[in-house]
Amino acid sequence: MAHIPEEIIDEIRRRADIVDVIGATVPLQRRGSDYWACCPFHQEKTPSFKVDQQRQTYYCFGCKKSGNVFHYVQESINTDFVGAVEWLADRLGIVIPERDSGDAAAAAKRREWRDNGMRLLDDCAAWFRQNMGTAQARQAHEYLRSREIDAEAVERFQLGYSPDSWDALCQWAQRQGYSPELLLATGMAIQKEGQKTLYDRFRGRLMFPIWDELGRVVGFSARVLDPAIKTAKYVNSPESDFFQKGSTLYAFNFARQSLKQFGHALVCEGQLDVIACHRAGLTHAIAAQGTAFTTNHARLLKRSTNEVVLAFDADSAGEEAVRRTVALLHGAGMSVSVVTLPQGEDPDSVFRKGGASALQQIMSNSQPAVPYLFQLSCARNDLTRPEELSAVVNEVLTAIKPIEDAVIRTAHCQWLSQQVNLPERVVFDALQTLRSERREFAQGGQGTPWAAKPPTMPAFVAPVVASEQTLQTLLDLILHHEAPARLLAAEQDVHEIIPDTPLGQAVMRVLAAVDINEWHDVEPELTQSDLVRDPLVGAVLAQTTFPGHTTLASPGDDATAEKHQRAYDDCLQRLRLERLNTRIEARKAQLATADGDEARQLQGELMELLCQKNQLRGAKR
Repeated sequence: MAHIPEEIIDEIRRRADIVDVIGATVPLQRRGSDYWACCPFHQEKTPSFKVDQQRQTYYCFGCKKSGNVFHYVQESINTDFVGAVEWLADRLGIVIPERDSGDAAAAAKRREWRDNGMRLLDDCAAWFRQNMGTAQARQAHEYLRSREIDAEAVERFQLGYSPDSWDALCQWAQRQGYSPELLLATGMAIQKEGQKTLYDRFRGRLMFPIWDELGRVVGFSARVLDPAIKTAKYVNSPESDFFQKGSTLYAFNFARQSLKQFGHALVCEGQLDVIACHRAGLTHAIAAQGTAFTTNHARLLKRSTNEVVLAFDADSAGEEAVRRTVALLHGAGMSVSVVTLPQGEDPDSVFRKGGASALQQIMSNSQPAVPYLFQLSCARNDLTRPEELSAVVNEVLTAIKPIEDAVIRTAHCQWLSQQVNLPERVVFDALQTLRSERREFAQGGQGTPWAAKPPTMPAFVAPVVASEQTLQTLLDLILHHEAPARLLAAEQDVHEIIPDTPLGQAVMRVLAAVDINEWHDVEPELTQSDLVRDPLVGAVLAQTTFPGHTTLASPGDDATAEKHQRAYDDCLQRLRLERLNTRIEARKAQLATADGDEARQLQGELMELLCQKNQLRGAKR
C-alpha cells in the first residue's frame, strides 16, 4: 500500500465533514445533534443509519456497518483506504506528496488511471458531438427543432448523439486504446453478470455532457428520442469515481462567473430549462443532476453566493420539490426565493412561447420562500377550519424549522402568526413540537428530510407523562448497567418505540456507544452534551434509581440482576403498548371516513393491532 503522510490524512480528516460527504448522496435528516437516514448499505423502511457530526462517525443499527469518513468512502465506491484518501483529497484540492520511488510509482499509476478516465469522457463527448453530423442523428435534429434549440445552443452545450447500436461506442473507444475496465469504471459501458461482452450504456439518445465546476466532462445525461421505446426518458451516468450526482450541478461551470453579477443562483429542474435560461441571458441558471438538491449542492453554491432563486415546474411534483429544497437550503444558511411559473409551464416552454423578454420578466418576479409556501398551502386549505389551519401552520414551519439563525427564525414565526391571526406563543409552541416529534422518511429511504406532506399513519408521538417516566427509567437503567443496554441494542423494534425527544436521543446515544464498545464512556459524554440542558435528561444524570456502574465483567448479585431485568421488561412493554395505542387510534380515525374495500382492509388491520395489544397485556401479567 502506498504510504501517505499522517499529516495529510489528518488534514483530510479535519476538512472532510462526514455530514457533507454522506449527505451528497444520502438524504440526511437532523435530529438533535445527529443526522439520520435509511441505510445506504441495505434495504430498510425505517431510518436506522446515524451520522454523528461531533464524532465524525456513522453507524447503522440495522446492518451494524460503522466507521469514519474514510470507511464510508471505501464502502461506497468499493475502494481501499488509499483510494478513499485520494478520492477525498482530490475533491478537497489537497495534494498528496510522493515519499519514495514506490509511492511515486503507485501515485503515478493512480493519476494515470484517473487522467485516462477523464480523457475518455472528454473524447466520448467529442464523439457524440461528431455523430450529430451523421444521417443516424436525424431524430436528434428533429427533436432539437421541436424544442426550438438553435445551433448556437447546441454548440455551447456540446449536445451530441449516441447511435442506436449495442456497442458502437465500445468498439470506437477500444480502437482508440481505451480498456474495457476504463469503459466500465467511467460508466460508459455495461456488462451483464457472468458475461465478458460490453454494451454501450447510452443508445439512440440525445447526449448532454455534464461538467464539474472546473469544466471537465465527468458524465452524461441522455434523453430517449424514439417515442415508441418504453423506457426511462432520461438516463444518467451512474455513480462512480468520476461522477457523483449529489455533488454536481449542471452548467455550474458556465454560471459560476455570473453569480456575482446577478447576486444569486437560479436553480431549475432540468437541462432544457437551464439551456433556455442561458439563451435568454440568464446565465446564472443551474440544475441538480438527476437527483434532489443535496447538502453538497448547497455547499458548492455557498462558495459563490448565499442567495438562491428556485424556478421549478408549475405542477405538483415541482411544488413538492420546492418544499423539500427550501428546507434543505434554509438548513444550509441560505436565503431562498421562489419564482411562480404559469400553471403547467416550465422555463423552457415559457422561452419558446414568449422569448427572452417573457422569461426574464417571470424570473425577475420571485418572492421569499416562506410567504410563497404559505400561499401555496392556503390554496389547498380552508383557514376557517382548525384542522386545516393547523396543517398550513405546520407546513410552513417545516420550512422554517431548519434555519439555524434564531433572529431569522423568530422573524418568520412572528410573520406567520400575523398571517393566521394566532398568538406568537402558539406558533412558537408548534415549532418546538415539530423540532421534537418523530418524523419518518418515505418508503425505501427515498423520501425527503423535511417533507411537508404528512404520512398516511401519523408518526409516533409518545404520551407526555407515561412515556417520559418510562424513558427516564430506561435511560437510568442502561446508562448505569451494561447488560440491559446490550439487550436494548439488540431489540429489532427499538427505533419504532423510542421517540425522537431529548430523552429518546439520550437513549439512542447509549445504544450507539454499546455497538462500538464504548458504553463505559457514554455517561461523561452525555454530561458534556447539549442534551444535559433538558431537565428530564439532567434529572437522570443527577440521580440514579439503579446505583452501581456495572459492566458485563462485574454484573453484581443475582437479586440485583433480576431487579434490572424486571425494570427492563416493564419499560419495553410500556413503550410497545404506547406505540400500539397510537397505531390503533390512527386506524380508528381512518376507519371513520373510509368505506368499501378500504374500510374492510382497515378493519382487518385494526383487529390485528388489537390482538397484538392483548398479547402484550397478557405478557405483562
